[in-house]
Amino acid sequence: MVSVITSFSRITILSYIIIFTVIDLIQIFEPKLNEVVGSILTTIQAVMIVLFLCNSAAVIYFAKENPYVILTTVFQLIFLTVIAIFLNNLSVPASKALINNMLLMLCFSFVFIERLNFNKSIRQLINGVVSLVVAVIVIYFLRKIPEISKYLFVFAAIGIVSLLAISFIGDIEYGARLSFNVLGIRIQPSEIVKITYLFFIAGCIVTFRDFRGYLFSTIGAGMHVLVLVHSKDLGTALVFLAAYVFLTFIAYKNYILLGLEIGGAIVGGIIAFNAFPHIQTRFIAWLDPLSVVDDKGYQISQSLFAIGTGGWLGSGICNGMPAKIPVVVSDFIFAAISEEMGAIVAICLIIIYMCSTIMFLNCAFNCSNSFYMLVVSGIAIIFGIQTILNIGGVIKFIPSTGVTLPFISYGGSSLLSMFIGFFIAESSEELWISAKGRRRYDY
Repeated sequence: MVSVITSFSRITILSYIIIFTVIDLIQIFEPKLNEVVGSILTTIQAVMIVLFLCNSAAVIYFAKENPYVILTTVFQLIFLTVIAIFLNNLSVPASKALINNMLLMLCFSFVFIERLNFNKSIRQLINGVVSLVVAVIVIYFLRKIPEISKYLFVFAAIGIVSLLAISFIGDIEYGARLSFNVLGIRIQPSEIVKITYLFFIAGCIVTFRDFRGYLFSTIGAGMHVLVLVHSKDLGTALVFLAAYVFLTFIAYKNYILLGLEIGGAIVGGIIAFNAFPHIQTRFIAWLDPLSVVDDKGYQISQSLFAIGTGGWLGSGICNGMPAKIPVVVSDFIFAAISEEMGAIVAICLIIIYMCSTIMFLNCAFNCSNSFYMLVVSGIAIIFGIQTILNIGGVIKFIPSTGVTLPFISYGGSSLLSMFIGFFIAESSEELWISAKGRRRYDY
């Protein structure tokens, strides 16, 4: 019975994801769809999300015979509904396609964390609820702050002090200082600092409309990145650096500065490679994982075995062996998805991430305020870069960097950061309208 349900679900789940992805592509390549047609398409996507979650939960329930799976799924559906309601009320206008993408990513997170570790799936749901509450509170206060860009140095101080604290007294994980442990709750400040970092850079650019803006943003970005390097959190340092490079290019459109920044990043990367042995280890594992499969290359080798075993249609939920991959619930969850749902679903998920990044950029470029335009552009850049780094590391396209897959990987701090960024992107125009004492910035 279980094998029949699992085998049948391979096809039904594949169908839901393909339909969802095709609609995503239609909305990207036909942005001026009739309002009625657009509403129908997003409604179909919402139905696919519910079917995907319920179908996947049914397979897990029959495979593990855990009655709590059904109850958890009910709470997950309620949670997703609440998110949609909040975002539709906050956004002016709401990007329903982007909201659907976020909800589908959360469904992937719930399904695969539940399949791998039921207790962690409960914690991830709690992380999601907390992230939702905090994101709503952040939006509420941002509405009340006029000319928020003037607080750029406050944002810089918050970010640098937080990173310095973790750099000196944080717990060491995988060779880097990444987090604090407070009452059994692991907090990773660098995830939250991503938001304050973007506020700082955007504030520099719109407050100082000359070379000073570039100078201050460069100095501040350099300090953030250097502290992260001191913590040996080089994956996050790369994300911060990429956000700075692309944001300054969007603002100034200066190819000379872009070339200098990329050149500086390459030089910094070479220095970091020679200075940190664990980076050299990751390169060895990337170049030839099977030659060091018993040690350095074990994680990436298991990831590639899992992806290869899954084939095009996957082995079926609970039929694979993703638990053999170290830290599979966080850094390598994409490998678990590829193994049990197959390469077609994995490719569809990559397309959904690509479409989401484009939708984020559309939100940014449709914002009439330069400050929030830059902030949301930075959110899009971080979202896209993290996706590339995570999936690229999992499939051996690039060395593993240790960054999470947005909205899917297990982790409260990462989820909170993404929630806040997503809510700011969806409500950026409304934030501009609501803030008292507003004035338009031009750079």
